[in-house]
Amino acid sequence: MESRQYWNNKIIEWEDSMKKGIDVSLVERLASRFRKPLKIRMEMCLSLLKNFGKNKKILELGCGSGYFAFKLYKESKPKQIIGMDISHNAIERAKEITKELGLSKSIKFIEGDVSSINLPKSDITIGLGFLDYLNAEEIKTLFKNMKSNYFLFTFSEERFSILRILHIIYLISQKCPKHYYYKKENIRTLIGDKYSNVKIISNSKLSFGCIIHNLPI
Repeated sequence: MESRQYWNNKIIEWEDSMKKGIDVSLVERLASRFRKPLKIRMEMCLSLLKNFGKNKKILELGCGSGYFAFKLYKESKPKQIIGMDISHNAIERAKEITKELGLSKSIKFIEGDVSSINLPKSDITIGLGFLDYLNAEEIKTLFKNMKSNYFLFTFSEERFSILRILHIIYLISQKCPKHYYYKKENIRTLIGDKYSNVKIISNSKLSFGCIIHNLPI
C-alpha cells in the first residue's frame, strides 16, 4: 500500500480515536488507550507555540484534517496557518470544518506531497509526527527546502520502550507502508547547519516521543 492510499484510509479514523464519544474500529479503540503520550506531546507543543506563534504565519506539514491546527489557532492566534497533507480525504474535511468555523481567511489547507511541492514561506514550520514517515534523505531535503527561520517537529526515538514495541505491532497490523525511528544525535545531523540553537525535549511522559525545535524560548 502506498502512502497516499494509506493516509486516505487511516488519518480521519486516527484523529477520531483521539476524541471522546466518536465510534471507531476495535483496533483504534484499543490503540487509543495507549495514546496518552501523544496527547501530552500535543499539549507541550501548544504551550511552546502559544506566545511565540502569535501574529505569525505558521506552516503545518502532515496536518491531517486540522486536528492540531484548529487548537493552535485558538490558543495562539497566529496571523495565518497553512496546513499541508498528502491525504485528499483529510484536506477536504479540513476545508469543510474551516468553512463551518468561519476561518477561511485565517486557516488554509493544501493537498500535496511535501517531497514534490514548493513549500510556502512562513515564520514557523511545524509537524507533529511528520518526521516519523520520512527517511533520512527526505528529512535532509525537507530542512534544506524549508523557508522559515523557526521550526518545531516531533519524532519517534529509536530506543527500547514497551510502548514502542506495541507501536511497532500496531503499525504492522495496519500495514503502514513506512515509519522510522531516529536517535537524537542522528536527527541533529540530518537537520544540518542551517538552524542553530536546536533543542530536544524528551521525558517519561512522552514515552519514546521527542520534540525538537529552535524556538527562542
